[in-house]
Amino acid sequence: MPAIIPVGVDYTQLLEDFRALIRHELNHHAPPVAPTGAIPALGDELLTLREAAQVLDVTVQTVHDWKRRGLLKYHKLGSRTYIKKADVLTALSGHQRSVKSGKGGPRG
Repeated sequence: MPAIIPVGVDYTQLLEDFRALIRHELNHHAPPVAPTGAIPALGDELLTLREAAQVLDVTVQTVHDWKRRGLLKYHKLGSRTYIKKADVLTALSGHQRSVKSGKGGPRG
């Protein structure tokens, strides 16, 4: 690994330059941070389509279908699609599977 030897720069100046560089990178490239003391809402957690399908106990294709039909709200971040956990839980309560009685049961 090559060594960097600063010439004509004292330690204090070098330290300040590094601090300024780090501050700049954190301010311009970090995701926004919630205000201090703010607690993110539980339902604001984003799920992938696969995770939403697992929670709903349906296939990913069904989740796509529900999105298309407007039954599930979704959010695009770049090329990826996410669904808020609160929306998934709302859909879960509205789309409970029921047990159907089978055909060919005993006739009385």
